[in-house]
Amino acid sequence: MAKLKFSGNAGLAIGFAILFALSFPPFPLGFLAAVAFVPLLILMDRPMSRGARFRTLYGAFFLASLFTLYWVGNFTSAKDPFLMMAGVLLLIWQPFFFLLPMGVYASVKHRLGRTAALIAFPCIWVTFEWLYALGEFSFPWLTIGNTQTYQLGKIQFIEITGVYGLSLWLIVLNVLSVFLIDAWKRGHSLASPKSTLLGGTIFVLYLAPSLFPSFPDHAVSATNDSHPIRIGILQPNLDPWEKWEGGKTDAGKNLQMDRYIGLMRELKKDSVSIAVLPETALLFNLPTHPEQLARLRGEVNRLDMGLVSGFPDLKYYRTGEAPASSGSIKGTDIRYDAFNAILYLQPGSDAVQIYDKMRLVPFAERIPYAGSVPFLIEPLRWNVGISNWGLGKDSTVFVDEQLKTKFLAMICYESIFPEFVASFVNRGAEFLVFITNDSWWGNTSGARQHNQYAVLRAVENRRWVVRCANGGISSIIDPRGRMVKRTDMYTEAALVGTIQPRVEKTFYSTHGDLVARVLAAITAVMLLASIGQGMYCRMKTKNVKG
Repeated sequence: MAKLKFSGNAGLAIGFAILFALSFPPFPLGFLAAVAFVPLLILMDRPMSRGARFRTLYGAFFLASLFTLYWVGNFTSAKDPFLMMAGVLLLIWQPFFFLLPMGVYASVKHRLGRTAALIAFPCIWVTFEWLYALGEFSFPWLTIGNTQTYQLGKIQFIEITGVYGLSLWLIVLNVLSVFLIDAWKRGHSLASPKSTLLGGTIFVLYLAPSLFPSFPDHAVSATNDSHPIRIGILQPNLDPWEKWEGGKTDAGKNLQMDRYIGLMRELKKDSVSIAVLPETALLFNLPTHPEQLARLRGEVNRLDMGLVSGFPDLKYYRTGEAPASSGSIKGTDIRYDAFNAILYLQPGSDAVQIYDKMRLVPFAERIPYAGSVPFLIEPLRWNVGISNWGLGKDSTVFVDEQLKTKFLAMICYESIFPEFVASFVNRGAEFLVFITNDSWWGNTSGARQHNQYAVLRAVENRRWVVRCANGGISSIIDPRGRMVKRTDMYTEAALVGTIQPRVEKTFYSTHGDLVARVLAAITAVMLLASIGQGMYCRMKTKNVKG
């Protein structure tokens, strides 16, 4: 009997993991997210010891993370043991994050009852998704709302709620499905009033987002005194490991710059106004290499073409001003930070606009809270161009005076932070540029997931998205989330398209994660109520005994 019971629990855990993973890109099966949590919530009703529940839930979440994020440690290519170590740490850590909302749910269930806990569960889950996007340990890749990027007809309302509105909608559908299963268990037939009411509610709620007014085509290209811009995306498809190795000398860096300049000259035939290169495309720290900066600026002026490119931005500190996590030049007192950065060169201008990456991948790009625990830095410093990047502080919005436009440019992982992106739009960004590498992980789901998530940023802010990846996938996405153009993985490509800067702000661009904050407040009230109920029961029991 115990063996059968264990098998049932294991089956529910595995069922959740499979449904959860299949709902994420690259699978166009986002509808599965509407029922993926049903096995998990049924599992929470099974009688188990705390230890057994912990092990079962951890196993469920570990499998869900593994199936969805199997690519994160570069296990398929296995070129760098430290990157694999970071991937293993992430896969071990991720289930603990998922256990937190389940712990709150269990607390509410124990003290306020199962029905109250189920009603509160959507608020609890979304609250923890939102909290997980804060701080330096954040990795909100598995936000359940991210599953809906192929369902364009159902995601248009996130211009108000952001992606957490999608998460709320999906978890509510899961909870209603549990209530429907409860009705069937209690003997209600499919045709009974209760089953009909619950089934009808699920059906209407699932269809409801499709009724949100579509963003009109004429608004996609509305000018508002701005002019269409021809954008050229250059996908060089360089091996990210060989690129750093070949760029250890100035000669190697020059060869790579020659290649990019040649590609930019090809774009001129298509009347491109702005060329976009991927993350760390240029290996020179240009501000400290004036001859290379002058060469690149001369090419920008000659072609009359702006240039967005990733590069390593090296900054040296005066004595006493260096952060504790900064590096030092061996044999000297000179301290510095290297930032994963973006520059923008505008034709006819001597200015170099720079943005230093502000959201860094935990462990893979920087040890979380390294400034507070600097003793961790030295033993974990790697030599593949990653792991101890400096933490950027200035939220730069790039300005092109000649084109009369403003835009944001962000690097890789930053594009999965919805409110972070919206804050730049609220400050005037009229279109979005995301540059990334996406070649570290091999030909896996990682790059495909990353590309699809950009759809959400386009719809939330009603902005064109220009996405440039070293090895793919590069794309151009319109404000309705439609992928107008895209490249294939691991191909050298030049993608040219026309975008339209937009100045109108959505509710989400202006107010950010307001919905998530309201849900967090409700969660706090429910948790406090459950704690208060527990204290009341203990006092009552104590008085009775007294």
